[in-house]
Amino acid sequence: MTRRIRSGLGRAVVSLGIAVGAVSNSGLAAAQELTLPVAQAVTREKARLVLFDGESLTLERLGTPSAADPRFQVAVTPQTRYVGTAPAAFADIQAGDFVGAGVTEDRSGRLRARQLYLYPEVLRGTGEGRFPESGRIMINGVVSEVKFASDEDRGRGTLALAYRGSVLTPLGRGRTVCEGRAAPPAVASPLECKADAVVQVNADTAVTVLTLGDRSLLEPGVVVTVTVVKGPDGRAVTPGLVIEKAATVEKPQSAP
Repeated sequence: MTRRIRSGLGRAVVSLGIAVGAVSNSGLAAAQELTLPVAQAVTREKARLVLFDGESLTLERLGTPSAADPRFQVAVTPQTRYVGTAPAAFADIQAGDFVGAGVTEDRSGRLRARQLYLYPEVLRGTGEGRFPESGRIMINGVVSEVKFASDEDRGRGTLALAYRGSVLTPLGRGRTVCEGRAAPPAVASPLECKADAVVQVNADTAVTVLTLGDRSLLEPGVVVTVTVVKGPDGRAVTPGLVIEKAATVEKPQSAP
């Protein structure tokens, strides 16, 4: 079954909520970059929220060795974006949607999706391009075609993504690849390229919808991926964070 691009670019995702399940950094990084200053050093931390006092977040790094101090603070600003996540399905994706795909590439150049991220309309165009991240390739672009395995099997198939990149890189033997993050159209480089990527989607490909939320998502105990930059006064601030997991009450462990 094939869906081709329809008039009107995409559907607005209006449901807001806290994520169910973990989401890898590869697909969420782009959603956090909408308000990043140019030429600014950026770090990302995966952490659990300990406290939010309305002005700053007290966070506890995940996976930090016991000898290190796992806690740190990051301030928020009026421009900080709060992105929630929720599980979705391949069948939810339509031509015209803006989608991110975390993929692996085999020797023949075939792309296989490990994760798919469906962006809300307000985040359309965020992180557009093709670039390596977290041991895989991230491709963000507009869905030009969806092919399901069959009318009955809509959990797998192929996805075609049309995207802009920053440079056309030669691969040898007359082959090239359009890669890099696209700049906003107003400041696009003459070296900018356009390409289409066909991605294979399997039944075990994780699909997540990103939703633009607000401070109400910041409940103590939630797991977040937070982007950190230095503010004008030198303090750590975040232009955006992704709430990956709902807060849960953890039961004490009887054994380490």
